[in-house]
Amino acid sequence: MPDLWRDTTALVTGASRGIGEAFSDLLAARGANLVLVARHVETLEPVSLRARQNGVRVTVIPADLADPGAPAGVVRELERQGIVVDHLVNNAGVGPSGRFHEMAAEQHLPTIDVNVRAVTDLSARLLPGMVARRRGGLLNVASTSAWQGLMWLPVYSASKAYVITWSEAVWTGLRGTGVRCCCVSPGPVDTPYFEANRFNVRPPRWAMQSATTVAGRALRAYERDDCHVLPFLPFRLLAWSTRLAPRALAARLGAWYAAPKR
Repeated sequence: MPDLWRDTTALVTGASRGIGEAFSDLLAARGANLVLVARHVETLEPVSLRARQNGVRVTVIPADLADPGAPAGVVRELERQGIVVDHLVNNAGVGPSGRFHEMAAEQHLPTIDVNVRAVTDLSARLLPGMVARRRGGLLNVASTSAWQGLMWLPVYSASKAYVITWSEAVWTGLRGTGVRCCCVSPGPVDTPYFEANRFNVRPPRWAMQSATTVAGRALRAYERDDCHVLPFLPFRLLAWSTRLAPRALAARLGAWYAAPKR
């Protein structure tokens, strides 16, 4: 579906590594110009260099989305440079592990700021223009952890549940506008996320997909105008099974995930 991407502009948050980096590579290969957002400019240099080799324009905007004022700052910079964003990929996410009551408030709040506040704020600022132009849309990264409360990722799993429910509501509200909203819920992905969020253990390799696989399946779902996609069959089945189990049971079964070594 080359016409969906070519000569459009896609903004990718958390673009310096992992799924965000994979999104950036695949979008550049599809002919989309890029706006890359991450905390540090230097981490975006290899991504922007590869994208430019595809002949697309690349703009780098450093921003820490844990700062409540960051989305407004990103949009002001877009306006200053005269950049119109057609596709917003809400990929940036954080979520340190631990029991809720054993962690300080200061450890929880950045997860809400990045995973909920920034996603909502940036989308609310950019989506009206997409609707007015009748093209583009939102591609939101959630997680299979959203399908039940995870004891070791309490705020993260809750924040990703917000992303799924909010995405479904936005997708429904956009029917007939020509604008898309798709949500992807990966299972574990082989990225630096686990080290960045100080996990003591990583899931076994067989349980993880590559970032490129997840990003590719997410983009294809977006191209189909799907509401939601679970790209990895084993975790798709696990997520669906939580709809059948009592919520307390699903939460107990999820307690093994991200548990630290004893």
